[in-house]
Amino acid sequence: MALHRMLDVEIGVADPATLDAFYQEIGFVGGDGLWGAADQPGQIRIVEAPYRQLRKVRLGCEDEADLDATAKRLEGLGVKYQKGGGRLQLVDPHNEWEFIIEPAPAYVQPEQPKRTQNSPGVRGRVGKRAEVITEPTPRPPRRLGHIVVGSPKPLETTQLMTEGLGYRVSDSLGGGLATFLRCSPDHHNLLVTPGQVPYLNHYAVEHDDFDAVMRAATVYLTEHGDERQVAGPGRHQIGGNIFWYMLDPSGTFFEYFADMDQIIDDEAWEIGTDWNPAESWSVWGQKQQPEVFFAPQDMQVIVDGWNKAHS
Repeated sequence: MALHRMLDVEIGVADPATLDAFYQEIGFVGGDGLWGAADQPGQIRIVEAPYRQLRKVRLGCEDEADLDATAKRLEGLGVKYQKGGGRLQLVDPHNEWEFIIEPAPAYVQPEQPKRTQNSPGVRGRVGKRAEVITEPTPRPPRRLGHIVVGSPKPLETTQLMTEGLGYRVSDSLGGGLATFLRCSPDHHNLLVTPGQVPYLNHYAVEHDDFDAVMRAATVYLTEHGDERQVAGPGRHQIGGNIFWYMLDPSGTFFEYFADMDQIIDDEAWEIGTDWNPAESWSVWGQKQQPEVFFAPQDMQVIVDGWNKAHS
């Protein structure tokens, strides 16, 4: 496994200060546009931009040999790159997202105390109240897990991600128009979907478990109102994760998730290609994907901003 983790992303928004307050509110640590979980600070960098957009993605590989192999693959695709100083950099020619790959140590996520459960035949919690009741505050988010992007050239983008950068395919929809890609054991760290112009659909923040997702989302919506609700709660069929989508102050969707499928043996995993989009959104809860999910309210602002920058 050459790529083994997503290190961080850079997101551009019109007013970075609003996101500083937001990330502090939801339990990330940091400041001045650089935020993350306590053991992974700096996973999200916020910079000023004329409209909200994904700007950079930094990926971790195992060693310098991986950089050489990536360079050779990119040359085969005719994609320009720069290599030096222990890293490889390129600008995606289809979407203008910058990717940086560099050797990085494997990340071992520290365990948190597991909540005990009572299920039929297995009574793990006897004589005491559920931990979610006795814990005084919601558990903080654990890490940035994945991003979802839209592209006017989804097939070409997926080809670059897989044949060039080394992402692996987990599942796909619509003949490859939407493809779930991973650079770690997570089912997906990147989902490529169709879009009028390149844009960031959402980023996803992992929580410990079902209760952590439900409690954190409830606190956020209680504070900010139902206008910040997007979709959920539910459990995705593709990826298997519990989800709840909301709106951050910049207009970007963010997802709280937990319990995602993990893929260690690439050969043993069966890639699904025959998912029915109308039936694969959620096992329970909100069964249908809301129309707004791939049509955010500021989509025209993003389209106009992209077109202005390329006129």
